[in-house]
Amino acid sequence: MKYLSLIILMTVSLSLTRAQSIQEISTGAGYRKQSYVNLSAGTQKQVDNTSWDIAFTVYGQQDAGVYLNESAGSSMGQPLPQAILYDAQTNTFSDQPDPATLTDYRLLNTEKTWAYGAFNETRDPGDIFDYGWGKYNFQTNQVTGSRVYVIKLRNGQFRKIKIESLTGTTWTFRYANLDGSNEVVKTINKADHAGKTLAYFSLETGNMVDVEPATGGFDLLYERYTTKLWDPGTQTWIDYDVAGILHGLNSQVAELDNVDPLTVTYAEAADSFKTDLDVIGHDWKYFSGTAWNIDDNKVFFLKNPDNRVWKLHFIDFEGSSTGTAILEKTNLGVVSSVTNPAAIGVQVLTYPNPVVSELLVSLDMPAELAANARLQVVDAAGRLVTQQQALREGFQVQQIAAGAWTPGLYVVQLAVPGNTVTLGKVVKQ
Repeated sequence: MKYLSLIILMTVSLSLTRAQSIQEISTGAGYRKQSYVNLSAGTQKQVDNTSWDIAFTVYGQQDAGVYLNESAGSSMGQPLPQAILYDAQTNTFSDQPDPATLTDYRLLNTEKTWAYGAFNETRDPGDIFDYGWGKYNFQTNQVTGSRVYVIKLRNGQFRKIKIESLTGTTWTFRYANLDGSNEVVKTINKADHAGKTLAYFSLETGNMVDVEPATGGFDLLYERYTTKLWDPGTQTWIDYDVAGILHGLNSQVAELDNVDPLTVTYAEAADSFKTDLDVIGHDWKYFSGTAWNIDDNKVFFLKNPDNRVWKLHFIDFEGSSTGTAILEKTNLGVVSSVTNPAAIGVQVLTYPNPVVSELLVSLDMPAELAANARLQVVDAAGRLVTQQQALREGFQVQQIAAGAWTPGLYVVQLAVPGNTVTLGKVVKQ
């Protein structure tokens, strides 16, 4: 079955041309910053790689993820020191671990989900109550920590650390020098970080760090991180630092290869959306031996938690000299999240939302509905504003003049014999 799609062609309407724009994002010279990108606002918030070391999930009641800041810049082509996490191979915090014996127990973030970070990688995937650093305790109704970790800071110093518990919305953790001196116990309340994905902490300064944008959240995180790449020379997987992009919480991304960026549609991506954080990742660019190149035939579609879809196409990457990437973004509007259209074989995409002068409705009509269906718009009071019957079988983009509408909320409907189906809601500015 064909899916709904919005075909991006200059001939469709001038409003579509305005929806397509360029956004520059950057990790700074030498990849020394992390960039939290908001596509709708066209903004990015940059923070220094060295500003924080570990972070705790704060977005829900049942999340218990703890992250390591793997991001590290480079200087003169050589990597700068980065934070490194090891499993200390003990559950007793008073023990004095020897870092020299722990090199085989390095832990990394997987970049697959915000639910689990490097501190969670020792968990048993078959036990839903095991979070790696600790397990859920039914008697105390909390996640109780058991495992001790060692972290090497960027300044070369070592700390041992234990996540003691997650009780309700309160994290408790302790850290100290390896010999137990300078022990510190800290608590973090999720409620103090409402609207954020993670709460960030610096072990070097002993303070919380303001990292994510204050409002609007982030759609993309552009940073350096460590991933495993296959080395054909040694025939082994090696840890490799890459400059790449992760997507924000509760978003999905589809990647399409070998396509024409000008004509590729949402319909071609509809079956390919994934929740893995690194679908965009790092391979939208490649090094030819003398310069960085962009994969011109690779396009991404990002669907955020509000069902707004963005088409993303990278057009430039300047390497470590500036850390800058340039992407072409197209706001495709909001995909209806209601289930009724799908129940009768119709899915829908409306654009733009909010609407100013013209509303575009993209849909794929089954033959049995097309002949007698009406596309209509009603206002918040249920009064009919406009309707059109020029619907046909198959994919189509219907254009509805909206310039004369009074500002407010409107409902797009499909009227078929015996039923009126809500396709979505739009706001007129």
